[in-house]
Amino acid sequence: MKRIVVTAIIVLSVFATKAQELTPAQMNAAPVNTWYGMSGAELIFSGGNVNDGGKDLASVLRFTCFFHVQHQFHYDFGKAFGMYTGFSIINVGFINKLSDSYDATIKQRSYSVGVPLAFKLGNMPSGTYIAAGAEAECMFAFKQKVLYNGGKSIINDPLFSSQDVNLFNPSVFGELRFHSGSYIRFKYYLFDFLKNRTSTIYLPGTNISETYTPEKSTLYYISVGYLFKKKHKHHLTKNDV
Repeated sequence: MKRIVVTAIIVLSVFATKAQELTPAQMNAAPVNTWYGMSGAELIFSGGNVNDGGKDLASVLRFTCFFHVQHQFHYDFGKAFGMYTGFSIINVGFINKLSDSYDATIKQRSYSVGVPLAFKLGNMPSGTYIAAGAEAECMFAFKQKVLYNGGKSIINDPLFSSQDVNLFNPSVFGELRFHSGSYIRFKYYLFDFLKNRTSTIYLPGTNISETYTPEKSTLYYISVGYLFKKKHKHHLTKNDV
């Protein structure tokens, strides 16, 4: 978890440095008492606590930059308070060491389509605020990869048919957004990421098998990203000519 925080702070500092180069016209100022849209993307640093048959697996930091898209619909009730909803599609999951006996790694991820609802507190006209909320997420296109001794085995479950991942998993999150449009977000999933079911995993290139029962599989992440306000087309008038 500490490595996730440190890495996210380093990436966020890069966003902040770039933001200092922006002119006031490029900043993401927001209107008050009207709906407006914002789109963006993010980098995700995730981890998870997996208990396999009563044993906690060692977690490895997972970094991903693809495929993460989001669109938000904002409404600011005043200069200090607002809200947003919208939709997102992200790639979430975790990496763990499968066993203490073998140097095997298991990577498990799923795409998620979500609908958030968050409330904001801060300087709404400038776009600087803290936000907290929840998101209803539906998991699809689960993928599992096992790595061992240079070999790998892959399981792909198309769309919403996976027997390994919980289909619905709500999350709670908090975020800090800056006037430049960059933000840092922490998200925690309320349900187990994986279903509590026993399966047999064969290490690639061998006849060695491992019994895998994720009795607990907590998922969380820190992300850094950028949101930009949708620009409306401006039609020329006589005063512009």
